[in-house]
Amino acid sequence: MNPISFKNLKFFKKSEPQTPKQKNSSSPSTTDIKLSFWKKLAQSPIVILFIFVVILAVFISYVPSRSLPLPIEGEIARSDIIAPANLNIEDKETTEKRRKEAADAILPVYLLNANVFSDTEENIREFFNYGREWLKEPVTVERRDDFQKNIQKKYDFEISSKNLRLLIKTKFAAVTEESLISLLGKISARGIILSKNLFIHGEQKRGFNLLMGPDTERVFRVEEIIDTKEAKEILAEEIDQLDLHRNEKALLKDLANFVLLANINYNKTETEARKEQARRSVRAIFYTIKKGKVIIRKGDEVDREALEQINMINQNLQAKPGWLSNFSGTFLLYTLLFLALWYYLNSITKFRRALKIFIMMGATLIISVLLYKLSIFLANIFSASTNIFLFRHTQSYWYAFLFQFGVLLFAFLAGNQLAMIYTILNSLLVGYLFKENFYLMIFSLIGGLVAIYGIKYFGRQKRTSAFRAGIFLVAPTNIIVILIIHLIREIMGPVDVLVSELFMGILGGILSGSLAFLLLQVFENVFDFLTQTKLLELMNTDLPIFRQMATEAPGTYQHSLTVASLAERAAEEIKLDPMLVKASALYHDIGKIRRPEYFIENRIANPDMHRDLKPSMSTLVIINHVKEGVELAKKLKLPEKIIEIIAQHHGRSLMRFFFQKAKEKYDPEMHKIGEESYRYAGPIPKSKEAALIMLSDSVEAAARSLKTPSLPSLRKVITDIFNNYIQDGQLDDCYFSFKELQTVASTFLSTLYSIYHPRVEYPGFDFEMKKKTEKNKKPDDRNYKSTA
Repeated sequence: MNPISFKNLKFFKKSEPQTPKQKNSSSPSTTDIKLSFWKKLAQSPIVILFIFVVILAVFISYVPSRSLPLPIEGEIARSDIIAPANLNIEDKETTEKRRKEAADAILPVYLLNANVFSDTEENIREFFNYGREWLKEPVTVERRDDFQKNIQKKYDFEISSKNLRLLIKTKFAAVTEESLISLLGKISARGIILSKNLFIHGEQKRGFNLLMGPDTERVFRVEEIIDTKEAKEILAEEIDQLDLHRNEKALLKDLANFVLLANINYNKTETEARKEQARRSVRAIFYTIKKGKVIIRKGDEVDREALEQINMINQNLQAKPGWLSNFSGTFLLYTLLFLALWYYLNSITKFRRALKIFIMMGATLIISVLLYKLSIFLANIFSASTNIFLFRHTQSYWYAFLFQFGVLLFAFLAGNQLAMIYTILNSLLVGYLFKENFYLMIFSLIGGLVAIYGIKYFGRQKRTSAFRAGIFLVAPTNIIVILIIHLIREIMGPVDVLVSELFMGILGGILSGSLAFLLLQVFENVFDFLTQTKLLELMNTDLPIFRQMATEAPGTYQHSLTVASLAERAAEEIKLDPMLVKASALYHDIGKIRRPEYFIENRIANPDMHRDLKPSMSTLVIINHVKEGVELAKKLKLPEKIIEIIAQHHGRSLMRFFFQKAKEKYDPEMHKIGEESYRYAGPIPKSKEAALIMLSDSVEAAARSLKTPSLPSLRKVITDIFNNYIQDGQLDDCYFSFKELQTVASTFLSTLYSIYHPRVEYPGFDFEMKKKTEKNKKPDDRNYKSTA
């Protein structure tokens, strides 16, 4: 098929006629102004935000229990003193004892300084080189004395005249130099401490850690290390074994004793750092005092132990923040979160929808907090009153809480993007409510992401998708996340606790899916969401409204079915919601049920009802079906989107048939015929869906007016209808692009041609009664619907 084109387009919109104001219209009354003020206040995002934040802050904020009375030691208690809450009390004495033990277990740290021998070697070589340079000039007594003084000053050791004479004699021999360096290197490699008397940190019993490099350390016993005294003795023994003259051996011993230095030192900084790290690695020891535990019974004597316990409870209670401080922090936190939420919602969607989502999100979070609080209360009761291992552990119940029910609701009703936002807010709420529980926050976040995917996977055609997502995806994911949390903590814990948590994780997924399934229809109706499930229910042709239409206005019913077929296929092509378009098309003409006989498609054998009416009155009757359709739609409680499409499906278009008839009937000089009296009340379509219904409605009606529909005639009908609406400004507010209009027109053409396609004639039959003499017919108004 050839593409359809539009010509003679106007790019300047005519000013839309304004409804004339009544001259005697009274100013708004004081009551109306007050009602308007309160209505605006109720719809103000700031007011709604304040209400939500206050409610959340009140429910989340922790109100600390009052301090216990402090009796005097030795007196008789006048009443029972009972723990007001579950409290974890730090056992400071035991904690400090274990930390001290951990610190004492750390071995002293010593450092082997490799630079000591390097510096010694450098000094020896420098000394011998200096001596060789000194010998280049004649040796005198004065120069020798100066040499000795320089050596003492420069290298801090005193060389005797005897040794100096020997060095002069051997000309500071390289053999002596290398022998001295070799001996010192060998002894230094073993590690030398200044004196073993410096081992005062328990090294004699436990040994010590020796750092021999950046990543190398080893535990040594004291016996494995030598001090300087032992090193000198070992050096002397080594030198005595050398094949040297007695004087040279004495020289080596003297030089070695001068330059030998300790290279192992106590590292106090590292030792203390390790001890401190060991102390910090020991966690504080707590013991739990359960709520309701009797600390002192009435009539008992107050002893020191009970008094210390009461003091610790009071200190623990007083350490908790006051209610006002907690409330203020929570209020400010959620004020920031809800402000960011509102501005984000308002930036991605229209004000009314943004406000609806904002209210729903706030209300769902409040319901979630109430459910979490109730669940905590029930968990404490059930865990304390049962001996079954699955239900005995209070914290295991947390995994059964309904963390994902709100996510399932948003994913089904509002889409994945908004469900993701709710998931983040809900996860932050869980982490904050459960005392900064990071793992539970991660559990809630991952479960929420899986719930979103579950709705996408199972689809939104049926509400049972929420239940199925909870059972088949959220519950198994909860099991995996619980196991991952235990692996991260490196603590699998007792088997009964792990089994209990896994069971609660499965139960949490099932309960979340069940509650979401039960609340879906409630949220749909309260917040006016138009879901695919709702649309499928509305498109059921067995509904009373469609059965009434099929009986009382059969032509309108068939027309609506055809319009629905046209509009649905076009919607699929231009990526609109085909189910919304189809449902709207089925309901767009329900207003004709009131007076079906006035519409030509319902006129079979009845006389023309417009024959005796003035054109203006006929126009009023025809136009009124839009108003009556809106009223009936509201009575049927149809969604707001469908009601808007019903109101806009004719826009402000002109009833051309009756307008032309009026101009033919009345004398222009006697009567002023204006278009405004023959236009629909509007408004013009504000959405692509409404415009698509308007186009398909007019095209279908006009196609029915053709005596012999053919491809060229159908193309002309579509082109003329589209051009007319474009010229008339009826599509100005729906944001259709010309490419989309061409796609819609082409889809209409293929669909209509498939409906009105020609067939091969049946031999022997004269279905069209071609032989019958055509009678003269008086012109009537049978085409007014197609030209409207």
